[in-house]
Amino acid sequence: MLPLMQRNTALNELQNVVNPCVYDWGQPTPPGLPTQPEVILAADCIYFEPAFPLLLQTLQDLIGPRTICYFACVKRRKADAHFMKAARKLFEIEVVGDDPFEEEYRGKNCSL
Repeated sequence: MLPLMQRNTALNELQNVVNPCVYDWGQPTPPGLPTQPEVILAADCIYFEPAFPLLLQTLQDLIGPRTICYFACVKRRKADAHFMKAARKLFEIEVVGDDPFEEEYRGKNCSL
């Protein structure tokens, strides 16, 4: 995926503001990555239950008092609900409710 992200960054001429990199969940933050970015976009990250603690640790490492994380997920199994329950204990979570396409993606068990 990294070469694809690098190519997309170049095609959109965003090299000055976007730096794609590999960030293995649960590992130290890669060099050059902001320690507490203003915005985090995450989608479809809760698919492998053994990695849930690593993802939660990574989110804790990245999210600061001014960080907004937009997290889109599809609830496929009970384990996915357990992840969200654990996340609610660590973070202030609000469901985005003003999206004009909300009904469409909610019908597919997706939430933002």
